[in-house]
Amino acid sequence: MDKFVIKTPRNPTPTTENGRKTNYKQATIESLKGVVVIEDIDRLKNKLKIENQTKDVMIDSIVELGKKNPSKEVLLSTKIGKVINRLRKHEDKDISQTACTVYNDWKQHIESNISQPRIEVKCDPKSEKMRNSGRKFLADALQLEISNRLVEGIERECLYQCNRLLNTNYKRTMRGIVFLLKHQDDVRKQVLSQTMSIEDLVRTNKK
Repeated sequence: MDKFVIKTPRNPTPTTENGRKTNYKQATIESLKGVVVIEDIDRLKNKLKIENQTKDVMIDSIVELGKKNPSKEVLLSTKIGKVINRLRKHEDKDISQTACTVYNDWKQHIESNISQPRIEVKCDPKSEKMRNSGRKFLADALQLEISNRLVEGIERECLYQCNRLLNTNYKRTMRGIVFLLKHQDDVRKQVLSQTMSIEDLVRTNKK
């Protein structure tokens, strides 16, 4: 879904200086300059808003967000700007300092690139319908509302670890997780209490 081919300039006999033939270059869309994948922003924002989230996960999520350069429009539409701004006043010093660094970096980036065009990547309606269906099964297995941050977090992490592709691996992984949460009380309790992280849950059940 998010992979494509960047073509090199046309040449009847494409070669390099040493005489070797050139090849097409495989790249991911998020590797392009100016690209912001909205799904990644939403996934990391959800991690930061999960109740009783661990400090390590919060810091890792903020640092990961700091690697991205969202436009002002993206900050407003996803509300991630408000989340990071609020975390600057977090009671934990490490979290607040990390959030301050990201906030200042984003502010500086926006001021220096205010006229630059941006490319945003979102899921299409058909994909969203499939994902919402998966979340319903997760919510049922966890005995939670579908709007619960934990339910959203598991589904988003599953998509992320499946390279953002709604393929066979994604479907099998989701089914495996739902089955496990429904029939393994100990695992469900660990996930609900966050003694088992979302990342580990998906990683150990990835097909």
